[in-house]
Amino acid sequence: MFKRKAGVLWVLLVLACVTAQASAFTLPEGFVYVTDVVETAQLEIRYYGDNNFVGAPVDGYEAPVAILTEEAAAALKVAADILDEQGYYIKVFDAYRPQRAVDHFVRWAADLEDQKMKGIFYPQVDKSRLFELGYIAEKSGHTRGSVVDLTLVYKDTGEEVDMGSGFDFFGEISHHGTDLITPEQAANRSILRDAMVAAGFAPYPEEWWHYSLVGEPYPDTYFDFPVDIGAKHGGTAMDEAMARAIEQARTTMRQDIGGPFGAAVIDGEGNIVCVASNSVLRDHDPTAHAEINAIRLAGQILGTHDLTGCWIYTTAYPCPMCLSAIIWANVKQVVYGCRPEDAEEIGFRDAFIYRFIEGGQQDTSVLAISEYGREQCLTLFEEYAELQKTIY
Repeated sequence: MFKRKAGVLWVLLVLACVTAQASAFTLPEGFVYVTDVVETAQLEIRYYGDNNFVGAPVDGYEAPVAILTEEAAAALKVAADILDEQGYYIKVFDAYRPQRAVDHFVRWAADLEDQKMKGIFYPQVDKSRLFELGYIAEKSGHTRGSVVDLTLVYKDTGEEVDMGSGFDFFGEISHHGTDLITPEQAANRSILRDAMVAAGFAPYPEEWWHYSLVGEPYPDTYFDFPVDIGAKHGGTAMDEAMARAIEQARTTMRQDIGGPFGAAVIDGEGNIVCVASNSVLRDHDPTAHAEINAIRLAGQILGTHDLTGCWIYTTAYPCPMCLSAIIWANVKQVVYGCRPEDAEEIGFRDAFIYRFIEGGQQDTSVLAISEYGREQCLTLFEEYAELQKTIY
């Protein structure tokens, strides 16, 4: 039976907003961005966000991109081509890792009171034994630039293949050869392993997702440059994204399609996925805000409901509805032009919605909200849980 607290729970989240200045960062010689070599690679750089065993962004991860040595990236392309023929794309969780990130892990491991992610990533392992068991080390092969953590996704749906345990789950179930997974899950791991070994990588016995290039070019060098986006992938495209959002908004505004709001979605490499604008008036749809339209269009173009790794550039600070949609889409970075007070000066007001939420949803002049028929509705929820549908 599902349980919930009385009333409706509203949670306000603050999105990190970054500037659109061109980055001065350049990759060191001998290194490349993975998606420049493997164009079909999906990225979910866990240490850039807080969905990791630390529970926070990790030092040195300045952008959600994957970097490898040229040799490792070329070998990964071979593996990706093998898997493509079998109906899979690769999804990269981590690649090159700066030494400052490893140092962050070491500090975290020493803080035995910080157990907030234990239930997700190491429920059966004592945190004090993470070094002893080989899950964390003061020197990481990732820092040499030729190690990659990855999984498979189905080409036709974009869904991750079931590997029996998640990325960075510390436990025996993540080991190669474990008897704690089903034959189908073991077969899925073998598909990834066979392709990676054929391409010149060696598996790490304790982690099904971890592969090291055999004959790596820098076996004794531990690098510390950040994981970041250079001018090629960042500044120019970012400036273009905002410029196109502005122009799109200006065009539709002059046609009385909607207000002066435009938004662009760019991927983690700085490529513009799509541009959209407010179309409330034309569509007679009060939800057709620029950010909502951009998210919907990006989902159609990319074939997914999960925009992890994408950024949104918008001509104005998102309203509460758009903030919620952005969060649901798993977008972690928003760059906005005009401030809320700028929009309020020309007649657009969002502050009353925040006041309604902060006031406990008690202002019935804004909205009356009440509970009814919970027991009947819970049967639907229970059926969904039994069917083990994808949570989004």
